[in-house]
Amino acid sequence: MATIPRASRSKEVNKPRTSISQSRLPAPERRKILIHHALQCFSRNGYHATSMDEICAAAGVTKPVIYRHFSSKRQLYSDLINEVGDELCNSIRDATEKAESPHQRVALGVEAYFRFACESRAGYELLFGSGPRRDPEFRDAIAKIESEIADLVSSKIEADLHEAHRSFLALGVISLAEGTVRRWLATLDPNSHPQHEPISYEESDAHLWAGRVTDLAWGGLRRIRRDGSGLSQRM
Repeated sequence: MATIPRASRSKEVNKPRTSISQSRLPAPERRKILIHHALQCFSRNGYHATSMDEICAAAGVTKPVIYRHFSSKRQLYSDLINEVGDELCNSIRDATEKAESPHQRVALGVEAYFRFACESRAGYELLFGSGPRRDPEFRDAIAKIESEIADLVSSKIEADLHEAHRSFLALGVISLAEGTVRRWLATLDPNSHPQHEPISYEESDAHLWAGRVTDLAWGGLRRIRRDGSGLSQRM
């Protein structure tokens, strides 16, 4: 799986080579560069307005090269969604594995979500923007990613709750985080933070919002555990 380049804490982006034509590269490295440039092009112009010619020009390749890796623009976009989704899921999984308590698991998971939205902003907006959801195939791929994130979150919720209820609660936590991130991104000054450009998690107020979402989510989850509302008995 290609790793989608992310911003470092100093706002620098670990970009791959700017052009494949600079040297002879192994196929996996060439594919990684194509994925990177495709993400930039699709995030700027959307799926329908982006052409394979534009992606080829950005990557410095000819069409035969890009079609050697992707049979169509649709396959390229679908692969891009899946790879960005894998990157987000892996970020949350890696973060929560370090937790030493249920509260810390929630906090680290929310932080990983917000950090990804900042440092992989173009990828986040590709997944959770309105464009891909208009297409049934892409919408299903994104729903699968959301389900995987929900599985990660639900596994951290109190085990004595009914499994279906843990899944619903997990989706609620995810929706809370997604809604907050999208609203926060929409309020940013485009002059200071151009659309789709990475943002420093530490130097922005993203960490403050992540903390508020954690407090709200944890407060609700803790109350469910404390009051024993019988959720496991009914649907």
